Amino acid sequence: MRALPDTEFVEAIYQRYLGRAADEVGKAHYLHLLGDGWRRARVLKDLRRSAEARCYAQYRRRRVAIADFMRQEQPPLLPTDLRRLPLPKPRIALLGTCLAEGLLQVALDQGWPMRHYLADSGLQNVGPEIAPDQFDAVLVNLTLRSILGMAVDGGEGDLFHLRSDLDITQVQEQALMRLRQVMDRLLVGMPAGLPVFFLAFLEPPPQLFGVFGRNRHRSLYALVRALNDAMEQALVEQGRAYFFEINDIRQYYGDATAYDGYDAHYTHHSLSAVSLQGEWIYRDILERLEGAMRVLRAEDPVKLIITDLDNTLWRGVLAEEDEIVPWQHTEGWPLGYAEALLECKRRGILLAICSKNDEGPTRERFQQLWGQRLRLEDFCSVQINWQPKSQNIAEILRITNMLPDYALFIDDNPLEIAEVTREYPQIRTLTGDPERWRHVLLYAPETQVAQVTEESGQRTALVQAKKVRDAEAQSMDRDAWLQSLNLTLRFDRIVDAGHSRYARALELLNRTNQFNTTGQRWSNAEMQDWLASGGWLLAARGEDRFANHGLVALALLRGHGIEQVVLSCRVFGLGIESALLVEALRQMQEHGHADFVGHFTATGRNDACRDFWPAHGFTQEAGSSLWRGSMEPDAPTWIRSEGG
Repeated sequence: MRALPDTEFVEAIYQRYLGRAADEVGKAHYLHLLGDGWRRARVLKDLRRSAEARCYAQYRRRRVAIADFMRQEQPPLLPTDLRRLPLPKPRIALLGTCLAEGLLQVALDQGWPMRHYLADSGLQNVGPEIAPDQFDAVLVNLTLRSILGMAVDGGEGDLFHLRSDLDITQVQEQALMRLRQVMDRLLVGMPAGLPVFFLAFLEPPPQLFGVFGRNRHRSLYALVRALNDAMEQALVEQGRAYFFEINDIRQYYGDATAYDGYDAHYTHHSLSAVSLQGEWIYRDILERLEGAMRVLRAEDPVKLIITDLDNTLWRGVLAEEDEIVPWQHTEGWPLGYAEALLECKRRGILLAICSKNDEGPTRERFQQLWGQRLRLEDFCSVQINWQPKSQNIAEILRITNMLPDYALFIDDNPLEIAEVTREYPQIRTLTGDPERWRHVLLYAPETQVAQVTEESGQRTALVQAKKVRDAEAQSMDRDAWLQSLNLTLRFDRIVDAGHSRYARALELLNRTNQFNTTGQRWSNAEMQDWLASGGWLLAARGEDRFANHGLVALALLRGHGIEQVVLSCRVFGLGIESALLVEALRQMQEHGHADFVGHFTATGRNDACRDFWPAHGFTQEAGSSLWRGSMEPDAPTWIRSEGG
């Protein structure tokens, strides 16, 4: 609040410490004191000493006590079980009308640095000027009634859906057009590099027209759902902002006291922060926003899930069963857990099995239990034996070339968890109530991705191909083995977000840690701005006789600078980074550059590329992170390069 002008400072402290907007008399009083030389700390102290402020503080304490008690019955929707890195809460610019004040109040009560810009959703209004250095993200709360009002003759966007003479299909078409226009107008004024989130419209209850009415067809419910669908699709196509779903949070906590459509009217589109459910919904909206920022920054993601089997992926110990009836072991939470594992696999997270059992019979029982619903082929590594689980996890980490920091181990036995964490204190674990695991895997920010790419679904098969390739390397001379791979690289020059491989390039850039010369993370907006400034991405797709590995290496080039180089851990040791550098220097030479600058910043996790620049003839500039070179290194003779 220190950076706010005096008027906004007074409004903010009223909202924070009195729970309401500032009245004109009170605002004038405190502005007069500030004008007379009172420091803001003194003004704040004076306000908090008032009877109203003390009463509001007492009220808040009672609510917190009640909320803490009730939370035992209804835990938060969004889990924090996998969170390890405490980060400051993101600074949020909130755009919206007075309907956004409930969210603002909860944010201020929870200590969020949020500033509310009063903004209607009309086409005639100019969006506020937002200083990019003061915020980490923008949250937009569009006004449903304003959008609908622009789509209806007469401009009344509240009761139109009950008029029998009105063509609601035509209203929907007009509303979709107006929605896109409003979004485009707002986005034009957004500062470069800041992620922008558009809150979904609150969808009215389906039952509007009575028990026998056509509630799901040509109704306000259907119209608002269509608006949300269109908003999401437009933002995906536009690529510089994100659709932010909140209706699932609302459904989780329930509408009875939170949604004002039961007391006001359905197009009012608001939640009540007075009810505990309303406050919890707002809290989870904020938590989801923080989680979304973590996902965009690729903060501490889970890339590998290692699961036990007995009492973990099914009920009971199958080796002790005389007869196995599949549904008795999989119905309920095991089926939900398997569902979550497969969803994580779809997102590109690797799955592995680590179980103490006899391998042959256990594989047969697995097939008998799961059939084609969940297959052993869905797991990149299957370790079933009687060795300590820490040893098996060591083998899984070796096969996947993964740091334990990015692995999650799930086991029903706390003793096994303890044995593994003694060896790998960095690894994350889940044990205890198995009915909680599915929830954590589906909703935790650490298992989310900004976008599921084509390579995401292929990641398991590519690791399995790597395992076969590495096994063959053990029995051959290394030079002969490299030549035998028939390794081909195909280069793409990406200059804008419209390129078909842009999404995968951004994913590789933000999810790579070990071979990442600077460790920098990029939001979609930041990357698009960087490309617009003259930069380009040189992307390398790899294929050998074992598999098509997809996009595996990337260099960020601008002018004579190589600003960042990343390489997938699946293809370490094949010389792909050298071939990428050769192609990068060739392209920069074509642009008239003879001397080149590379960057390296140690992150504590990127030792794999510490020697990248000196190994290719670059020398470090004294006292800096820059490396300079002018000679093109030799290209690996066993790699054939195409494109570029």
